Amino acid sequence: MIARWAVATLVVVAVLTGTGSAQSEPLPLGNAVVDGPIPSRAVGSQSRDYPFGASIPDIADRGYTEEEFFFSGETLAGPYTSRMLVRRPTDPEKFSGTVVTEWTNVSNNFDFDCLWARSADHLIHSGDAYVAVDAQTVGIENPDTGLKAWNPQRYARLELPSVGTFVAEPAAYEIFGQALQQIRTPTEVAPLGELEPRQQIATGCSQSAGALSVFANTVGPLYGAVDGYLLAALSSASIGPDRPSIAIPQPVAEATNIPVLQLNTETDLSQFRSPDSDSYRLWEVAGTTHSDLDAQTYLENIARRDLGLELGPYRCAVEPLSRIPFKNAQNAALEALKKWADGGSAPTSQPTLLYAADGAPVRDEYGNALGGIRLPEFAVPTATNSRENSGPDVCGTLFGSSVPFTTELVRFLYPTASDYMSQFENATTAAVDAGVLLPDDARAGEITAGLTAQSRMK
Repeated sequence: MIARWAVATLVVVAVLTGTGSAQSEPLPLGNAVVDGPIPSRAVGSQSRDYPFGASIPDIADRGYTEEEFFFSGETLAGPYTSRMLVRRPTDPEKFSGTVVTEWTNVSNNFDFDCLWARSADHLIHSGDAYVAVDAQTVGIENPDTGLKAWNPQRYARLELPSVGTFVAEPAAYEIFGQALQQIRTPTEVAPLGELEPRQQIATGCSQSAGALSVFANTVGPLYGAVDGYLLAALSSASIGPDRPSIAIPQPVAEATNIPVLQLNTETDLSQFRSPDSDSYRLWEVAGTTHSDLDAQTYLENIARRDLGLELGPYRCAVEPLSRIPFKNAQNAALEALKKWADGGSAPTSQPTLLYAADGAPVRDEYGNALGGIRLPEFAVPTATNSRENSGPDVCGTLFGSSVPFTTELVRFLYPTASDYMSQFENATTAAVDAGVLLPDDARAGEITAGLTAQSRMK
């Protein structure tokens, strides 16, 4: 798996930059043409005449509009027509000025908006606009779960050049770049309507973070539409349970001075890291997993509503999916990146995970990792949350585990509910002071911790 990812990355870089024999022509940085919004029926209707992957939480009653647009243009591999899904404040006065544009993840053979899945509430609360962009063929052309299979009439016009595979789809980088341009400075139809973005943050999760890293390293600066990159859950997640540490691919942001914040789960570890710099930060969140309960629940809801698929149950050796709220670190990372991209100070460098000589995370006597960002739910544990698990499916590669402590151990660590809450509140204050937890998320976490204290520490 390491070799395949590395080879794919080298291939696409060669194609895009002309360093290989496949292509030496300059990129045609022409404007895409945007069409829409595309008329839609009620989300979830049997007609399927609505945007695939429409938001699971109802956003209309929170002052947001969701619309689907098609956009077309030219790439070196040929013409294309793709789609973008836009969620934005209905009232321009409520717009923060930031648009977060996500390279849609297609590792499941259908579109998945990772960042929205975890951080929708925060984006809405902040007044940010959000756009999910389809740049890869599998999300459109998969014969079972692609957009054209899901609704052949609605998505009949969509067509991407079928050149390359996975992250080695050269046209995908031009498609994403042209979408970014039309979102930031539209030429005709404006995907954001009346909203005029002051900054655009590009993001991707897992496989999409790998593609976005390639984009930032190669053609991204040519489009000039990105003010900051948030790369989530990028590096060794798909290598296997006995995976060695690998180097994290840091975008070469030094030349363009575009800030990059890379946010990794414990699953996405890398013993050998690029150092923090004037335009790069790496945050590693201990106890979190590549897919956690929040992300997987959202994914299951999309699969159930739009595809009629049940993804579980999962046959893991122990309870899968971390309960440490990676979304809280993601929310804090997004806010830190927005300020950084707006000319503010770089986010504080954070402690990284600790590794043994063999590259495995160093753990305490309860199996929890040492080092890294320690959210209060992890710093004051009532369970072992880690990347470790076994069994079929993706138990040991993506899900990790969450195993509650015994009642006896909980009572030993926290003789009273007051003891637990005191430690939790101190850990919350430390996380907020470190800039890895926002005050609103801190308050919500303390409410949940209070419920935990009542149920487990009577």
